Formats: sequence, structure tokens, C-alpha cells
Amino acid sequence: MAVHAKNDSAATSPSGASCAGAPGERASQQHGGDARAAGEDACVVSAGKEGGGPSFGQPTAGAPLPLVRRWIQRLAHLLAPEGYFDRNRPPAILVSFVVHLILLLCLALLSFPHLGMDGVATQYLTVVGPDSRTRQHAEVSVADASPSAPPAPVEPIDSSPPLQAVQPQTDPTETMQRVLKELGERSRSASSPPSLSVFDAADVHLSARFAATGIEGRSADRRAELARARGGTRQSEAAVERALAWLAEHQLPSGGWSLLHDRGRCDGRCRNPGSPDRFDPAATGLSLLAFLGAGYTHRDGKYRETVRRGIYFLMQVMEETPYGGSFLYQSPRGMYNHGIASFALCEAYQMTGDPDLREAAQKAIAFTVSAQHYHGSWGYLPQQPGDLTITGWQVMALKSAQAAGLDFPENTVWRIDPFLQSQMAEDGVFFGYTRPGQNNVCTAIGNLLRLFRGTPRSDPKILAAIEHFQRLGPSGDDIYYNYYASLLLFHMGGESWRQWNPRMRDFLVSTQATEGHERGSWYFENHFGRQGGRLYTTAMAAMTLEVYYRFAPLYQHEDEPFEL
Repeated sequence: MAVHAKNDSAATSPSGASCAGAPGERASQQHGGDARAAGEDACVVSAGKEGGGPSFGQPTAGAPLPLVRRWIQRLAHLLAPEGYFDRNRPPAILVSFVVHLILLLCLALLSFPHLGMDGVATQYLTVVGPDSRTRQHAEVSVADASPSAPPAPVEPIDSSPPLQAVQPQTDPTETMQRVLKELGERSRSASSPPSLSVFDAADVHLSARFAATGIEGRSADRRAELARARGGTRQSEAAVERALAWLAEHQLPSGGWSLLHDRGRCDGRCRNPGSPDRFDPAATGLSLLAFLGAGYTHRDGKYRETVRRGIYFLMQVMEETPYGGSFLYQSPRGMYNHGIASFALCEAYQMTGDPDLREAAQKAIAFTVSAQHYHGSWGYLPQQPGDLTITGWQVMALKSAQAAGLDFPENTVWRIDPFLQSQMAEDGVFFGYTRPGQNNVCTAIGNLLRLFRGTPRSDPKILAAIEHFQRLGPSGDDIYYNYYASLLLFHMGGESWRQWNPRMRDFLVSTQATEGHERGSWYFENHFGRQGGRLYTTAMAAMTLEVYYRFAPLYQHEDEPFEL
């Protein structure tokens, strides 16, 4: 790109010497051809700086670029005997060679795949709705080069940490300010669903609604009845009550909960605290979900005050942003916080209809919508490509919000379908963590979300996944897998649930702590247990034992009594 000096003024080199003289005069002040070229370069640079900045004008017609011309001349003299070429006229064959070399380099650069935000090689699919003017883009991961992404699973159980902590590389406040600055406004209007020609028609649904799963079974008069009818026992119900008592005892003075459960009234009497990172909204949300799942709200039941203080804590820590109410809490994996806390807040509103909760719940869902990545998932931070574990919590929050009558765009739901499709293994049965694979936690979550999106339970892929979980059975140390697999099999019902339930139920009853200040809690020693600690494990185990009445089954099969 040529740079022109003003016609009525002489350019000056950085050394202060005039560049307006003839080339021969400038050359007399230098030594050799290289020095002469350096002087010419200085003149070109100085001319470009004339007037305070670079000019982006076009070169005059017929005038070759000075630097390129000199390079070609030098290359010609290196490659040919002295005097073979005219020093002032570069040979045409050499010019052609250089031009073609540049074109080949440009084509080579264009052949590489696009690298996404986290070093993930991606391909893009354009999803066209019935209206050809409506276009969305779905990103499908080709290879994951992100250092934070887990490797492809090789063991039968390779679940992903629900609350795994990482050390932030920058100050958390600066990170959150940058995230919110880059978030950008997103269109709130609904758009058409993806074309069925792009994805498997069985996994793309024209409805933007989730399948209904009622919560009426949580009332005190229905809870015992449904537990008895759907596979609970007196022992499992007693275990739930002991777990809730332990959680209430470990509530902090602020009203929230922490993965570091050994603070406050516990005063170190319970072992196995979790991560010290900023996961208080997630810990509070998990604890509240355990109380809400058993029918205790801030209006009803013996834990009214406990639940009220927990909800108040969430409303206090919610950060107002232009995109809704955020529970990121300055965490490097803040969307775990946001998804779980939003789920709890929406459930509290769904169960009570308390108008004081509606505005906060609506703001939380608005932020969830804005934080979704364009290929349909949610990541550790807003608009980052994500995985099924984080996405699962956001979908549960959206499902509860929809049941409670809160507003959000239909397009948010439609985007979930192609994301699920992108995480499926080739057989369509198993799901991976951030790419197609066979991860048992993600397979349970993925197939559960497919049911929520309306896939019939007679679908062969769903049935194959159920058969896999029946063979695998409950895990002896992975409560995250046990929770989602139990939800999936409960909604499927039938013989698969009757085989799974006693094994899961009796395992949890027998492994609950029975002595000291730990009485009523659970802890399983594995990587994820160490991250989430005793509080996370206890809340998840309690929710697993509440499966009988937490949600009405998707398919209203006839309840069959179990022996108590």
C-alpha cells in the first residue's frame, strides 16, 4: 500500500536529513547499495507520517511499490549473473513468480478451520427456518483444543464436575466487567424453529414448550402417598428429613450456604468441606432445591424461616445488569451459580406464586437467555460455548420458569435441539461432555432433556440408553450421575424404574451418616466429591430420594405400590 507525501513540501528522514534531493545526492551520504536502500526506506516512512498519521490512498497508476520493487531487484541479482538483468527493470518472469507465491500463501491460510473462543476448531451450519429470511448459525465442535476441557472418556463412568473450581487468571471483578461489557443486547423476539432438513427430524421439535411435569405431589398430604405408590419407603423418607435437618443446621448467618460447610454453627465438626471458590449461590440453590423438593417453602412447613432466609440471600446477591439479574458472583465458572440459583428461585415462585418473587425470577431468566451461546448451549461464562452439565441446569431453570408463567423467547428453547444433536455419538444413544462421546452423566442429562423436549419414550435411542443404565446400575461414588439417571428412569417408568429404584434407594439409605454432627449427611470420596464437599453431596442425595414426588412423571403410567 503506497503512502504519499504532500506535493508542496519535502519529506524529512528520521535523522533530520532532507529526502527531497536526487537519489544520487542521498547515496553520497551513505555507504553501498544497502545504505542507499535504507535511506529510501526512511523517506517512504517519513512521507507516510506527514500530516500526523498514515494515509490509506491508492498508489498512482503505473508506479510499482518502492519496497516490493527493490526486493525483486535484489532477488534478481542474487539469482542471476551480474549484468544479466537490467537493474532498473525487474524481469517479468520473476515478478510472475513472486505474485503466484503470494497467491499460494493466501490460499493456504484460507484452508485452515476457524478457531473458536477457546481454541476449538469449529464448523458452522446455517439453520434456515420456514421463512428463508430467518437464519441461525449452529456451531458444531470438530476438535477440542481447550486446556480446560476434559479428555474423551474411556471408563464407563466419566462424569463431569458439577461445581469443579478453577483458579481465575485475572481479577474476578475485572473478568465480570469484561464479560458484561461484551455480552451485548440480544434479540428478544421469537423466531422460527430450525429446518427439519438440517437435523434429525426426531430431535427437532416444532413446539417451543417443555413437556409438563407437575409439582402438586410435594404437598404434605400427597407426599407420603406418592412416595409409597412410586417406590419410596419409610426409611427413605426418614433419610430425607435427616438430610434437611443437617442442611438447616449448616445455613450461614447470611441466610445462604457455602461449599465450605464447616463454618458458622458447624465450627469444624463436620469433615470434607468443598471448594473455597465463589460458589455460594450454587450451594444456596442446591440446598433450597432440597427443601422445595420435599414441599417446604417460605410460606409452608416447619422450615419456612430457613427457606425464606435462603431466598432472601439469593435476591441480595443478584447483580442487576442491562441483560437481567446475574448470579455469576464473580466466579470463573459463574453460570453454574446462575443456573442452579435461578432454578431454585423459579421453583419457589412456581410453588407459591408469591408476587414478591416474580420480578427477581424474571430477571434471572432474562440473564439466562442473554447468556446462551448461539449454538444453543451455556458455558462457564455468558455466551461461551458450553457443555451438557452447565446446560442441564439452565434448561431446568427455563422449564420451571415456563411452568410458572415467566416470559422468555421461544428461540431460546429451539436452539437447545441442535445443540443436543451436536453432542450425540454416532449411534444417537450416548452423549459427550463438550463433543460427541460416551459420558454417563451427559448421556443421562442428554436423554432427559430429549424427553423434556417431547421425544417419545418409545424412541429406540432412548430405549437403548435406558438398557445401558440398567446394566450399569447406580454408582457407588458419583451422586451427580445417580441423580440424573434416577430422574431419567423415573420418567420412563415401567420395568426399568422398578429394577433401578430399590438399588438406588437402599444404597443412599445405607450410606447416610448416622453419628455426630455429620448425622443426616452424605459424602463420597472422589474428585467431584472433593470439589463439592459434603454439602453438595447431601443436597444431591436428598433430591434423588425425593424423586417420587418432586415431579409428576412425564408419562402418566399407573402407580404401582411398593413394599414398605
